[in-house]
Amino acid sequence: MAAWKHPKENSVDALQHGMEFSDGVEFDLKLSSDGDFVIFHDELLPGTGPRGERCIEMLGTDEVRSHGVATFDELLTDRGFTEAWESGGKTANIEFKMPHPIAKIKRDGHLRSMMGLLEQKLEPLDLPDRSALVYSFSPRIGPVAKSCGFGMPITRLVPHLRPWGHWKVKRAVGTPHFARTSVPGLIRNLRRNGMPVMGMALEFLNGWTRWINPGLPVGLHGGGLERFNRARAGMGAFVWPAPLELERALIGAGCSLISDNINPDIVSLPDGSARWPRPASQPLDEEWGARLYSAADGEHADLIDEASSSLPTWAELDQGRRRGIISEQGRRLLWSGSEDKWIAEAERGLPWGSPRIMGHRGAGKTHSW
Repeated sequence: MAAWKHPKENSVDALQHGMEFSDGVEFDLKLSSDGDFVIFHDELLPGTGPRGERCIEMLGTDEVRSHGVATFDELLTDRGFTEAWESGGKTANIEFKMPHPIAKIKRDGHLRSMMGLLEQKLEPLDLPDRSALVYSFSPRIGPVAKSCGFGMPITRLVPHLRPWGHWKVKRAVGTPHFARTSVPGLIRNLRRNGMPVMGMALEFLNGWTRWINPGLPVGLHGGGLERFNRARAGMGAFVWPAPLELERALIGAGCSLISDNINPDIVSLPDGSARWPRPASQPLDEEWGARLYSAADGEHADLIDEASSSLPTWAELDQGRRRGIISEQGRRLLWSGSEDKWIAEAERGLPWGSPRIMGHRGAGKTHSW
């Protein structure tokens, strides 16, 4: 069998692979000068020319496409992608990228245009509830969404990173916001603003950095995990980065992962256990969980292939199995409300508090930032 070839990040191939292989994808949308979406992460096209000649928002869609950048329309015409998205259990996290200051574009109007266009583009699709999330580092995403009646779930990514400069500079500038943000305080603020999910850097939950934030730290184990889950009470948590060595701990803590490890040849985690890439959209049952997690390294690939072809997807599960999964997650992760409430909400779409593995930029990033 030929080795897997990593597709370019944010390409249609990468996004189709990530949607099929994992529980969904995260990708970046920018608005070209003629008012259409392109799927691109950085503020500027690569190169050494003047910034004004490489700024996405100052270029037409055809010019951007000539540099190998996919459009959102191209993605939406890929039936493999949209059918998986519509089937249930799969999620797409859509990040609105803000323009470089050289474009001299006002944030609120730009966000408003992006929101209106996205709703228009997705209107023909039959997407289940909680299958799409829109977020941005811009602190204006909440007020703008409220002012224009945007109908999709949103959240703000933390810590705040500005939309220009080298990634090391961005992180340095974002450090003060990180240091003064307590996770319980963040959760309260998001909840007041009607945001059902938090998008957060791993450093809030793991390592010495979690001790920087005000108050008692939250974490992935013990008292820190209990504080985290009691505070969010079922609120979703999308976390990045998601190193393989922490994948089981993050999923066990009820976090959804924005993962760069979407290589289908990765069948084992660093601790030697098998890796299951679809905990939400194709959940393991008790029998398969026991088989996979007790198997020897050399058996992982064949067992994962067998499980992939035999286990039902979330959309195919019978009502009793769905109830069992949601009830177990809700009790263990300290969701608010009753089991009947959790189960009723799950019939309209996978709860945000259910952990997912998401392909970062589709199949994982292919450049350093």
